[in-house]
Amino acid sequence: MVRLSVAVAGIVLLLGVVALVRASRMNRRSIERDGLSRFRDALRGRYPELLLAHVYGYLAERHGTQQPHVHVSPSDDLRRVYGLVDLDLEDAVLVIADRAGARLPRAKELDALKTGVRSVEDLLRFLEPYVRPDVVRE
Repeated sequence: MVRLSVAVAGIVLLLGVVALVRASRMNRRSIERDGLSRFRDALRGRYPELLLAHVYGYLAERHGTQQPHVHVSPSDDLRRVYGLVDLDLEDAVLVIADRAGARLPRAKELDALKTGVRSVEDLLRFLEPYVRPDVVRE
């Protein structure tokens, strides 16, 4: 009887550990997939949802993944974290604007990138006027 009780207790303990490990893995995957949601929550109301989704998607691709589980912070340095410098940054702006169906910035407007766009939030601030509904795509 005692042996049976010890065996049952061991099995219950083992099942509990397995359940805990599985729950931990599921929670970690859920948190990883939540990157886009966290990015949107950090900036909600300050920029259009469409812009947030496209900037996040581009930076997640740039980070080397196609799934929305990369942590993107508004304060991330575009040069250091994503390797976006000079022409790469111009390309990023043009690709994001095109994907969002926005008016593409002109060459003269892109010159402002060199001095004013360093962080993810700077990028959003730069792109925001181009995705407003009142700006007609040319």
